[in-house]
Amino acid sequence: MATAPSPPPADASAVPRLTFILPTRNRRAWVGRAIDCCLAVDRPGAGVEVLVIDGNSTDGSFEELTARYGSDPRVRLMRQQGAKGFMPACFFAVPLVRTALATFMYDDDVLSPYWSDLVAELDRRGADFIMGFGAEGDLARPREFARVTQLILLSPSALLRAYCGRGRELSTREGLPFSPVACLTRTDWLREWTQALERFTRGRPLREYFMMRRNAGPDLMIYFFSIIQHAGDIAVFDGPVAQFSAHEESITSGLEPTDLTIGYWLAHVWLGEQLRSLGRAADAGWCGAYTVKQGIRLLLKRARRGRGAWLGALARETAGVATRALFSRAGASFVGSFFTLLLPRGWRPLKALSLRREAMAVSERIDKSGE
Repeated sequence: MATAPSPPPADASAVPRLTFILPTRNRRAWVGRAIDCCLAVDRPGAGVEVLVIDGNSTDGSFEELTARYGSDPRVRLMRQQGAKGFMPACFFAVPLVRTALATFMYDDDVLSPYWSDLVAELDRRGADFIMGFGAEGDLARPREFARVTQLILLSPSALLRAYCGRGRELSTREGLPFSPVACLTRTDWLREWTQALERFTRGRPLREYFMMRRNAGPDLMIYFFSIIQHAGDIAVFDGPVAQFSAHEESITSGLEPTDLTIGYWLAHVWLGEQLRSLGRAADAGWCGAYTVKQGIRLLLKRARRGRGAWLGALARETAGVATRALFSRAGASFVGSFFTLLLPRGWRPLKALSLRREAMAVSERIDKSGE
């Protein structure tokens, strides 16, 4: 994929402090709202730059954005170069980021008006990654957000296990997010993520199709990559900080339900490989067991639905996960975890996730948000 030349380093003392990368194409009705959501985060201590990558829109949206934001120094408007498509736009954009912190924003999604609390809390903790929950909503009628007042604090290991079948222990109201609009991470980790994604998919048709061509799974890999890299407990805002707007023209439109699931399942395949390479046997065993179980379920679902495409490749991926986990240091953990996951949920002898909840001081949040 074509990449853009790296910009000169930003002055660490200057604003902006974080970048929203916003790929867009022919979303004239919604992209302005997405940019405004990002700019609403801009305040003392949380200076924002919005890097808009237009995929050569034909609906006049780029011209309209130029007229509306062309004189705003917080908005950088660029047209995509090189290969076309959503993931090429992401790969084109990441080297252009000039701030130490970054995330992606999608042109049909909506941020909470309190999203800047993520920045304040990340600063307070000296953390490198922070996240909240997301909630699905109507494209045309954004949800009403309440300010999140409680944090869940847990280790990277516990958070990864939550993504591997134990998320209900964190929240029964919202599912763990896949879209990066609900998190903030380090820009250098995003650069490493692009390289890891290319290595993982190169020469593997199943992975290339779902993750690179259909955009299912790379966003979840941002979470996994950041969680693995993070030192110390991770703060999770115990409530929605963004809305994911599902609709017929979304970037994953046209995907059958099990197609979309395959992309996110592949992100778990990548996670297991990384955990094994890092020698984290217990986590790798649990992740591998969960991934194999979900792979078998996917195979059965696709067979019942008459979805023969990719069945062979999916079976080979599932068998590969099982083989690599079984014949590694994670083997014992894999076997024990797999039989545990086969039990009915109420019968599983699981210890509770090691987490604690902490109330956020309102006065502190207001001061740091500049409100």
